[in-house]
Amino acid sequence: MTDAHAKDHSEAPGRPERPIDSQEQDVLGRMNFVRRLADALIDKKTGKSRGIAIGITGPWGSGKSSILNLLREHLKASFPKAVVVRFDPWLISGRTDLIAEFIRELIRTIGTESWASAQLKKVGDTFAVYGDYIAPIATLANPIFGTLLRGGASAYKEHAKNRESLSALKSRLMKELVALDVPIVALIDELDRVEDEEIRTIAQLVRSVADFPGISYVLAYDQKRVVQALGVGQSGANAEERGRAYLEKIVQLQIPLPTIFANEISELLTGEIRALKDELELPDQFEDLDRYRELLKLLSEQVLDTPRDVSRLIGTFHAIAGMLRDEVDWIDLLGFTALLTKAPQAVELLRSSPDDFTQEIFSEAAIVRRIINRLDKNEEKKEERINRLLPAEEYSDGIRALVGFMFPVVSIRASGTSGNENRPDAIYHRRPFLTTMRLGLPPGEYSRTSILAFIAASPRAAADILRTAYDARSIRAFIDRFDDIYAQTPDVDHVNLWLGIALFAKKPDCEWMRSYNPMHEILQKLSDILMDRVKRDPAFKETATKIFVNLKSQGDGVLTALWLRRHISGYGLYEQEKQQEKALFLTAEQTEAMTKDLSHGWRTEHLSGRLIPCRWDLMPIYTMINTGIWDEPCRKALDEQLEKSEAVDGLTLMLYGSIYSTEKEIVAKICDYENYRSKVKSRLANEDLDLTVRAALNKALGKRG
Repeated sequence: MTDAHAKDHSEAPGRPERPIDSQEQDVLGRMNFVRRLADALIDKKTGKSRGIAIGITGPWGSGKSSILNLLREHLKASFPKAVVVRFDPWLISGRTDLIAEFIRELIRTIGTESWASAQLKKVGDTFAVYGDYIAPIATLANPIFGTLLRGGASAYKEHAKNRESLSALKSRLMKELVALDVPIVALIDELDRVEDEEIRTIAQLVRSVADFPGISYVLAYDQKRVVQALGVGQSGANAEERGRAYLEKIVQLQIPLPTIFANEISELLTGEIRALKDELELPDQFEDLDRYRELLKLLSEQVLDTPRDVSRLIGTFHAIAGMLRDEVDWIDLLGFTALLTKAPQAVELLRSSPDDFTQEIFSEAAIVRRIINRLDKNEEKKEERINRLLPAEEYSDGIRALVGFMFPVVSIRASGTSGNENRPDAIYHRRPFLTTMRLGLPPGEYSRTSILAFIAASPRAAADILRTAYDARSIRAFIDRFDDIYAQTPDVDHVNLWLGIALFAKKPDCEWMRSYNPMHEILQKLSDILMDRVKRDPAFKETATKIFVNLKSQGDGVLTALWLRRHISGYGLYEQEKQQEKALFLTAEQTEAMTKDLSHGWRTEHLSGRLIPCRWDLMPIYTMINTGIWDEPCRKALDEQLEKSEAVDGLTLMLYGSIYSTEKEIVAKICDYENYRSKVKSRLANEDLDLTVRAALNKALGKRG
């Protein structure tokens, strides 16, 4: 590897589609090619231009402009007095303007050299007159120096009276160039980006001065495009033959750019990303990540062809990752930006048909469609599916593989090859997908920053944040995002965090619920997050136990009750059927001890009438039934509470509200079942019932609605 390879590609990482400016940015190591090119342009022994016209050919974006920049830098370093003229016809419009502007640029370049000798300035004056022949009035529009500069329009009129012939003028200019002691090199870029007529104009210009001694030319172009423009007027093979013949008369030597290999594209791309690492907060050793290496191989071998492809990708990635890096997996964003730059129609298809690519289904119609396909056994093979979905004009093995890399549902590779497991920010999930397509979070979603602020907050502040999300009816989205981020967050005060969650979980009053409240489902989801953390990281058991013990000591009976239920079934305690459970953090002995201790406290609370009305669910009751601590006095105490209509409504909401249902045998253990049914029937006669209460009462009697 050369020294240049070890350096970043550009001084301004992420800049879109700009050629490199200096050798320090030469990741592809093309200086050897540039040096050989310089030797062909200037004779080292004499220090004069060889008077040759060389064409540097390559497709759009292959690095021709970068070669010219490196060449100019090298020429000025090797031959300090060289006159290097840089001309970009794409910036000029109009046939006459092109010729005039080239002559003007040549004169301007000579005029800006502080060391320019009288001999060199004389050549500039003569070129100004010569330019008047091939592009009239060219030099008068913006003269730089010399006779015409000093005399202005009157000098031009005087010269016109005594105009020498073109051949005599050309002969004089050639003699002056032969006597010149400095090389002149003209670099003409972007020839393939102008109109056909303008390409022919540049060809005429070069042909007019190509045989001048002391001036060498380097033209950068896509050969196919220039041949097509020069062949206008003919048809078919004749047009191409004419175009090639014309080009060969102008350019003595055509040199294709050195072939770029996949490993060079890979090194170039990694160098650019490395330059963005700190700004985008990418992992320190991102090059060693399996998914990055897999995507890099895919991009360098099948998707990216030229340095400009890399520049466009990095420029887009820099912008998009700057906006979304905290919300979407950065490697997926890199793949997405590659798709955006190489196959924009495919991205539009993603926007319009998300159900075909994401893991979660967005629309009811898509759910129905999938069910019908399965029932009819018409499941489409993944290969057929992705072939059907991708636009024909953008279809390639590389684009197909890139889409499959990001969206496993259409990937035809073996499962698990791209590390898609346990990546909540993966683009194939609903939230990251919508965030990417919108270039921002969808309404109701929470940012990583807001979740991290919640995790770092004091217990009281954390509880307030959860209540705000609950009041805004976005608590489920908040919990989902918390679940995504919690396990990935280091340096967390877990005990304080869960104390804040417990403060939110506690019912603010001891009144029976008057309508269905989803808090039980919300708290169930929150409690699952801790156990899922243990499941993913068994070393977290010790921390989870500390959290449990602290909450118990603080009087929490909500989260602790939910966790105990999972442990009782996980160990098969109290004659419960043992469930397969990998998220347990208490031992069986700890579970039994905690259960009995808490159950006795709950019994005391219940007998005082301050247990069930003060809770969102019946978890303590079920646990006391398992342990045998829920006894006849407990049943009688509840029967007495059911003499009040609000108690009947509240208990029924806990037993049968929303999606929940409770077996008759369980209800009979809680209270006098027949008495309870009688109370339910009486309540249904009331016409002023809340709709959720009426639905629950009907469900308790086995009725609908």
